[in-house]
Amino acid sequence: MKKNLTIVLIVVAVLLIAIGAVLMMRGKKKTETSSENQQNQQTTLETPLEDRPYVSLTPRADGKEFTLDITRIKNTQTIEYELVYESQGLSRGVIGSVDLKNEDKVQRKLLLGSCSKDVCKYDEGVEKGTLTLRFRGSDGSRKFTSDFHLQQGGKELISMDEKFKLSGKFSAGTFYLTMSTIGLPEKIEGKVIGGPYGVFTAGSSVVKNSVLTMTLSETPTEAKLFLWDGESSVEQKGAKIEGEDLIATVNSLGTFFITTP
Repeated sequence: MKKNLTIVLIVVAVLLIAIGAVLMMRGKKKTETSSENQQNQQTTLETPLEDRPYVSLTPRADGKEFTLDITRIKNTQTIEYELVYESQGLSRGVIGSVDLKNEDKVQRKLLLGSCSKDVCKYDEGVEKGTLTLRFRGSDGSRKFTSDFHLQQGGKELISMDEKFKLSGKFSAGTFYLTMSTIGLPEKIEGKVIGGPYGVFTAGSSVVKNSVLTMTLSETPTEAKLFLWDGESSVEQKGAKIEGEDLIATVNSLGTFFITTP
């Protein structure tokens, strides 16, 4: 009897040890997988210009809301966005995220203020700020930032880094937003040595005989200025290189970039 009891106890002990070992292996594997996923999420990947998303912010007619458009999205499961700006000396912001389901483009409305029961309180005096985007995928994350400049009419539209300027006559009742678009709107030929910069508005895109000045990242013997009008990239004729800048006369707003062969 004692012998049988001893055998039973030994069998139970072996089973308990085996079960414990299996649970430990599963826990270790789960921890390693979680650690690997966390590491992937924390890894910030470098992305060449041609593989970056194309981003635009278009102000509403009253300038109280922006439409965020992101296209040419690749290898992304989640997009996190953060818009930070100043209003009457105080820092304000809009944050959010998008879970993608095989989409290659998204659109979101970013209100500069807050609404409750159909009553909205808007942030006043917004002129500049920064858009930060984080694209998270299985291989890691990609972070992009773009400063924006919001202007109402005037004689010059200018980017925050002052490497892009557009001089002309702009309607006093219209809001214009100038920014780097982070990426290109389509695949192009040649090397980009200026831009891309976009000027976006809810008003007319026609700006006849406006003078564009854009700083070059290098001084080539030959360069071409292109305008993306929302449908295609069109070369702007008559562009000239003067020192470190390219100067041209343009008649429409859109996204501008300079290439060299």
